[in-house]
Amino acid sequence: MNFISRLLRTPNYTSVTWHESRTVPGVRFAIKRMSLGERIELTRQVRELALRYEFLKSGEPADHLEAALSDLLAKKLYMEWGLRELEGFRIDGQDGTPALLIEKGPEILSNEVSEVVQAELTLSDDERKNF
Repeated sequence: MNFISRLLRTPNYTSVTWHESRTVPGVRFAIKRMSLGERIELTRQVRELALRYEFLKSGEPADHLEAALSDLLAKKLYMEWGLRELEGFRIDGQDGTPALLIEKGPEILSNEVSEVVQAELTLSDDERKNF
């Protein structure tokens, strides 16, 4: 008698992905994984800042400062949305938190985190092929 049975394994989904910092050795950070709804909402929020940035950067020199501000606000938005936890990092004697990194942390680490969140926002070529 042949029985065809499936393994009854429950999928295990982790809501964050951990990354080793390339810019600050010994630091790890957790980035929130996006659902479809969250991807849509974050894209909407960033879209406004990105359009403003593109418009202003082609304007007068005074507009360039406003464009830079729009770019920085987009980076902050990415970090606030996606950064969940930091390990191996202290700022002014305090354990590093997402809010503390934004407020007082090194910009090089903030830029790295923002880039990782942006990468999570866009689908890879392999992910697009699976649709």
